[in-house]
Amino acid sequence: MKKRFPFKQIAKWILVLIIFTYLGKMVRDHWNEIRSASFTPRGVPFGLGTFLFIMSYFVQVGAWYLITLKVGIALSLRETVATWFYSQLGKYLPGKVWIFIGRFYLYQSKGRGGQEISVALYFETVTVLMAAGLVSLIALAPVGIHWIDSRGGWFPILLLSLGLFFLILHPRVLEKMINLILSILGRNPLRLSVSYGDMLSILLVNFLAWSLGGLGFYFFIDSIFPVTWEYVLFLSGALALANILGLVAVFAPGGLGVREGVLVTLLSQIMPGGVAVVLSILTRLWMTLIEVGLVGVIYLCDHSGTRQDR
Repeated sequence: MKKRFPFKQIAKWILVLIIFTYLGKMVRDHWNEIRSASFTPRGVPFGLGTFLFIMSYFVQVGAWYLITLKVGIALSLRETVATWFYSQLGKYLPGKVWIFIGRFYLYQSKGRGGQEISVALYFETVTVLMAAGLVSLIALAPVGIHWIDSRGGWFPILLLSLGLFFLILHPRVLEKMINLILSILGRNPLRLSVSYGDMLSILLVNFLAWSLGGLGFYFFIDSIFPVTWEYVLFLSGALALANILGLVAVFAPGGLGVREGVLVTLLSQIMPGGVAVVLSILTRLWMTLIEVGLVGVIYLCDHSGTRQDR
C-alpha cells in the first residue's frame, strides 16, 4: 500500500513554526526593552509557585478519582495517580487523542468496561474545560468587556455567561450535545449516568485545581518579573484561557505555540511585549519540567512499590 504524503502533519508544524517565528520577531524588535527590564529571580516565590502548581495536578487527579467512583471504574488511589500521570504524556503528541487513548487502554487492561471509561473521560474533559472557562471568564470578563463597553458595564453579561455555563453543564443538555457530535462522527451514542449534583461537585474540584494553578503561575511570574497582587486574578485567567485554547488546538502538540501566543497577548496588557514573550517561553519550560518531573517521580514510586510487593 502506497504511503500518503503527510500534508496535514507538515501543515501543523508549519503553523507552530509561524507562531514561534512571530514570537522570535517580537523578541528581536523589543530586545532593548528586554535588556532594560527589571528581571529579579527570587527563590521563595518560585518555590511557592512550583509547589502550588504541583498541588493543582493532584487536585485534578482527585477529581478524576471521584469521577471513576461515580461511574464504577475506580482503581486504587496509587493506580489512579499512576495511570492519570502516564496518560498526560499523550498531550505532547499531535491530535490530542492520545491522552484519552492512553488512559482508555490502561483502564481497559485492568478489566474496566469501555462504555464506562468513555463516559468518565467525557465527564472529565467537560468539567476540566468548563472549570478553566469559568476561571478565565470570572478573571478576564472585567477586562474584556471593558474593551467593548468603556463604562465597564460587564456585570449583566457575566451573569448571562455564567447562566449559560451551568445550563450546558446539565447532564441531559450535555448528553444531547455529545451525542450530536458522536452521530456526526458515526459513533454510538452515550448515556451519561451522572447527576447534575455530580457534575457541579466535580466542576468545583476542577475549579479549585485551576485556581491553585493560577496562583502558582502568579508566584512564578513574580519570582522573575515583579508583579503586584492586583494582577493575581488576571494572571490566573490568562493561564486558564491560554491552556483552553492550547488544548482545543488539535494541530499543536501540548498546545505548543498556541498557548505561548495567547499568553503573550494577555501578558502584554500588564507588561512590555518583549518581556511577555520571554515569560511565556519560560512558563512553557517551567510547566513542562513539572509535568515530566512528576511523571518520572510517579514512575519511580510505582515501580519501587511493585518490587516491594514481590
